[in-house]
Amino acid sequence: MPILSLVVYGSRAREDHSVDSDTDLFAVTDDERYEMIVEGTTNIACYPLAQAISRAEGGDLFFMHISLEAKVIYDPGNIFDKIRRSFIKKESYSTEISNASELGYALIAHAKNIQDYYLLNKRLAWCLRTILIARSAELGHPTFSKEGLADIFQDKALIGLISLKDNETYIAKAYPEFHSAFLKYGTGPNTQMPTDFSELMVYFLERENLMGMKTARLLSHDVEFEGYDWS
Repeated sequence: MPILSLVVYGSRAREDHSVDSDTDLFAVTDDERYEMIVEGTTNIACYPLAQAISRAEGGDLFFMHISLEAKVIYDPGNIFDKIRRSFIKKESYSTEISNASELGYALIAHAKNIQDYYLLNKRLAWCLRTILIARSAELGHPTFSKEGLADIFQDKALIGLISLKDNETYIAKAYPEFHSAFLKYGTGPNTQMPTDFSELMVYFLERENLMGMKTARLLSHDVEFEGYDWS
């Protein structure tokens, strides 16, 4: 899988990282499909060029992120510049906000039954951060760091919630706070959202909520194996 372009983004690109921060990399490869490679605290999102440009042109939040803050490590053919110039910001990120909100509500509703606390906390932090990034983009000031998001929304509590992404324990007091944040910054809960895991996966799939579908699939084995369901 030859790498045609490699950039760093996230806290290490912003230079506000700590010793424990992840190293987030984005690569353009000559492969025909996307692949995520994770090794310890380093992850590389690998994209074929055509797919990367297509997502950038569609205003994808991830490609907004890398277009605005990534720093080039290796790019002999100036490929990343083509991706950066292809990015077109959307006027509305309501779909992203709704999808992240719905996944967040589903996780909170059944947090006591979920055995994988690391995944629970990581996904909740992802949902909240996605909502806030999307809101900041709609305001015309796209922001990606937790500190920057807390400043924009004048809400320092957001820093603590987003920081729970690497916590491996059950944090009972945090989940009502996440719920309140989803209500404040996201969309309201859908009372018609199914509670059964298999139905929830279909629900997310029909709405093209890929993170929701992936998360429900991962947790369904975890919860059902322990004898729980979502009702």
